[in-house]
Amino acid sequence: MREINGERFYVRLGASQARKRLRGIGFGVRKVETAGTGRALIIHTATGEHLRKLKAVFRDVLEAEDGEPGEV
Repeated sequence: MREINGERFYVRLGASQARKRLRGIGFGVRKVETAGTGRALIIHTATGEHLRKLKAVFRDVLEAEDGEPGEV
């Protein structure tokens, strides 16, 4: 299967809950995938202000860049 182009970040939410938060927002989100129980992978092409706004939607559930829980 072909890999989707874009940047990635993880959130401590299920994929369905992440999709609900993104409904009607956009900001360059290409795909939301499950990354295990209670964890989702957001693949996006957002940059600059759009990236800041996208991460603000998930501010309370963002995981650190190295995959460990924590704020980014």
